[in-house]
Amino acid sequence: MSLITRSVISVEDLGASLDDPNLAVIEIYAGVPDQPLIPGARAVFWKDLAWHPMERELATAEKLSERLFALGAGQGSRIVLAGDPTQFAAYVLWTLRVRGYEDIAYLDGGLEAWRAAGLPTGGTVDRISATSPLPVPEPSAEQERLRIGRDDVRALLGRDDVLILDYRTPEEYSGARVSGPNAPIDHGAERHGRIPGAQHLFFRDLLDEHGRLRERAELQRLVDEKAGGSASLDDKTVIVNYCRLSHRSTLGWIALSEVLGYDNVRVYDGSWTEWGSIVGFPVER
Repeated sequence: MSLITRSVISVEDLGASLDDPNLAVIEIYAGVPDQPLIPGARAVFWKDLAWHPMERELATAEKLSERLFALGAGQGSRIVLAGDPTQFAAYVLWTLRVRGYEDIAYLDGGLEAWRAAGLPTGGTVDRISATSPLPVPEPSAEQERLRIGRDDVRALLGRDDVLILDYRTPEEYSGARVSGPNAPIDHGAERHGRIPGAQHLFFRDLLDEHGRLRERAELQRLVDEKAGGSASLDDKTVIVNYCRLSHRSTLGWIALSEVLGYDNVRVYDGSWTEWGSIVGFPVER
């Protein structure tokens, strides 16, 4: 299975690998899962895989291994995450990386790109079921730094060597809404606005018409513009990504870190649902 990068695989490469007996495709859904689209895949609601059931917290490494195993993925599996929409798989990949897991791939464009490519849908495939869960890793300090909390973000405000990127819609960034424009009820935080100093980079601008990441040169141009030029971007010691619930910002993490190679990208997991409701935290409009 060839990768675009260490952890990003194209729909064409996945389509050519469907007969791999060790392949484990997991479709990550924003809502109640449909029947899996990709032949032989399993489907799961994103929270049921990535979150603690009661706390606003990522699942432990042990629990992630258990849940992946229940979805047919374990030791010896070649695991690919396919999102619907695609950013939900990005969030799960980031969660797994924070907890120390490597060698798990994100399907570029997710189910949107799979449908657009006219690749096979539905049906079953003979695959080898994993006989044991993935070994539970100990995350490195570098992996743990992929995540940043609210107090650390606040401490970075106003620093010239920090770039804060807001991946929400223009309406959310401007403070016109706290939900996306298609949400029937505008909810999700007590206040409208953005983190002070944040630059707007709408997540969909990172993608082509089928949800696939744009070419490296185009991604680099988009990020350079927000930093004030490539020279200025090289001077940034920290790049903070956020959105509303972190799904869109983890897609930005894949673009900047996994594709462009920046090792200083951190995702503010609480994002606007947390920041916009904290008493005393600054907001800009």
